[in-house]
Amino acid sequence: MKRIYLIVLVLSLFHAFPLLAQDAVQLVIRDGIEGGMKSKIENTSTALLSEINSAFKQNRSLNTAQLNMTQQAREGLAALWENVHFYCDDSEVVQSCLNASGGYQVRQIPLMLRPDDNSATADDEYQEGVINFDRNGTITRFNLTIGTNIYQNVMKRGQTVQEVERRQQILSYVEHFRTAYNEKDLPFLDRIFSDDALIITGTVTKVKKTDGSGITYNKVSYKKQGKQEYLSRLKTSFAANKYINVRFDDVKVVKHPTKEGFYGVTVHQLYSNSSGYSDDGYLFLLWDFRDSNNVQIHVRTWQPRFVGDAELPKEDIFTAGDFEIEL
Repeated sequence: MKRIYLIVLVLSLFHAFPLLAQDAVQLVIRDGIEGGMKSKIENTSTALLSEINSAFKQNRSLNTAQLNMTQQAREGLAALWENVHFYCDDSEVVQSCLNASGGYQVRQIPLMLRPDDNSATADDEYQEGVINFDRNGTITRFNLTIGTNIYQNVMKRGQTVQEVERRQQILSYVEHFRTAYNEKDLPFLDRIFSDDALIITGTVTKVKKTDGSGITYNKVSYKKQGKQEYLSRLKTSFAANKYINVRFDDVKVVKHPTKEGFYGVTVHQLYSNSSGYSDDGYLFLLWDFRDSNNVQIHVRTWQPRFVGDAELPKEDIFTAGDFEIEL
């Protein structure tokens, strides 16, 4: 009887306190880098993902003090963790290491997300992460990524080595921009929007015909905002919601035909927050990459995907050609 009780007790403790080894995630670099740097990036990534899993299972804050990360990377990851908890469900992750502008990237890290909120559903959401490193193998940024197929489709349109590198840089900024909303990172958004940025938001309204028939129809109305007004509203939204989830479901990058260094980026955006609000629409961003140390967004527009029961016509979605650039 005592033996049976002991076995039951041991099994109970096993389930209540999972072994540390179960939290471990081994990241293996398949190709793209060799030698000591390969081992360093593997070890650093393994340590980070294992700590993420441990923190998730123990429902605690991340402890990254001993990890090979910049302070900015620690703060960004901590802010993301405040908004949403996540874990890697694979004990081994095998990926390529990409040479990126000024460093390296390990992409396609499988993650299961669970918003840190009592109203969250029981189903965890699958997304992917990317770890960015500098040339010394130090983590500089952890972002939630766009889909692998989307990334590859954008990259394969680069016709020259320089254009491929620029597209890689653009997508890194786009992923940072997307994750900044999940992190509620107002300082980054303040830096990335130019002081004279134009913000346009579309909403669907019902309009009554003027012929006296009493018939109404749906129309998209647009509101213009300046940078400070937009950030002020965003600050209020961040404070009012425990979590904010922004996803980019499709991305198109178009080089401006006449203005060197300018790119129009159109994304299909899915947004939701803990207040129960959600929307589905098209986000357009006009990026200025003339100064790689001071990349800026001059235009941000959002349009609803559906107007009533009809989908917004593709030709009505904003593009770079809809805006005059006098810079």
